[in-house]
Amino acid sequence: MAGITFGGLATGLDTNALITGLMAAERVPYDALTTKSNLVAGARATISAMSSKLNALKTAADALSEPAGFASLVATSSDAAVVASTSGTGSAGTYDVSVTQLAREQRSYSTTSSSDATALGMAGTLSMTIGGTVTNVTIDSADSLGSIATKLNASGARVGAAVMFDGTNYRLQVRGLDTGAANAVTFGETGFSLGLTGTPYQTAQDAKLKVDGIDVTRSTNLITGVIPGVSLALTKTTSSAQVRVAGDPTAVQKKLETFVSAYNDIVNTGHSAAGYGTGKASNSLLSGDVAIRTTLDRISSLISTPVAGTTGRYTTLGSVGLGTDRDGKLQFDATKLASALATDPNVVARLFVTDATTGATGAMKSFSSTIDGLVTGDQAPFTGRLAALDALTKQISNDQTSMQLRLDKTEQRLRAQFTQLEITASAYKTQASALSNIGGWNFK
Repeated sequence: MAGITFGGLATGLDTNALITGLMAAERVPYDALTTKSNLVAGARATISAMSSKLNALKTAADALSEPAGFASLVATSSDAAVVASTSGTGSAGTYDVSVTQLAREQRSYSTTSSSDATALGMAGTLSMTIGGTVTNVTIDSADSLGSIATKLNASGARVGAAVMFDGTNYRLQVRGLDTGAANAVTFGETGFSLGLTGTPYQTAQDAKLKVDGIDVTRSTNLITGVIPGVSLALTKTTSSAQVRVAGDPTAVQKKLETFVSAYNDIVNTGHSAAGYGTGKASNSLLSGDVAIRTTLDRISSLISTPVAGTTGRYTTLGSVGLGTDRDGKLQFDATKLASALATDPNVVARLFVTDATTGATGAMKSFSSTIDGLVTGDQAPFTGRLAALDALTKQISNDQTSMQLRLDKTEQRLRAQFTQLEITASAYKTQASALSNIGGWNFK
């Protein structure tokens, strides 16, 4: 434990206060490094935040870069018998649909029994043939309807078995797990008879419908691939349902609003960090920062640059309602976009999407690629800026470590010097006191 020192007892000086004052002066360069270290940490946090914000912008751009994502088609039906929904890339249009038959699975029932747990006394082999695949199940004399149902469910065949009770008698129900005529179940009973080989209660059948007068047959009631990008879920038969496929401008608008918000978040962060107009940089180390300026310049140029492969009235994002104001922030005119979509939706889509079938490259793909170039790879501006800030942080830390060692030595030296001063002053006082008492002389 360090001893307690009382400075200035001999000289009358407050040596502790003097040392503290001298060390405060000595620490000025160290404190300056601390201030700089805090600035570097803040600058790194800002650059990292902008990198995250750029990735958010990329996500918003990607949501508009695919034909299916931008089209945002919505399908409606005039009859609940046909439930329509979009499932991919399609095109607007109206289709007449009629349903004459729903797809069904086969259901077969056994003869009755007074119990579901009493042994039937039957033995032999029950075979099931589905789509050419035969599955054999061995039946023992000790088996009941319940145990036979268990064996069928464990057989691996595409059937489901259960025991039905009508209030008086029990029956074994065997139903196919798949709809469609190709999934009909043919039973064979060798050595016994449960009555499953007779005419089924419900025969497996395909769905049959007409779309614009064209006959369509499917094994299920979920119809895909007939109307491009649309799924039809059949619930009952109907003679006349009209399915309408149209663009959903509300969905496109929401995606664009997300994009605009992400874009402006980057602009606001960049202007605040690096300074803009008369506003000073929030962090002096980022004043006029090249990485930030490069980022803002590159993404803003994509707004006004004509999109490759577009011609005529709509060639830039500004032509459909996306433009920058005098501060570089993005403004969105939803009315202008809606008008453009109503006038020529396919041409407008080419501004945004990447589609090899039409040769469209799309502005959103350009945004995505530009952002990758800014934040990923050794040559990316943000990568280099973060590396430089990390190197500066390490240098400052090393300088502070060295400087702290010098400060510790300086304080030790000052304390040693003042201690020696006290010792010397105390010795002079002792000598003066001794001389004043020689021969009774009084030098006071």
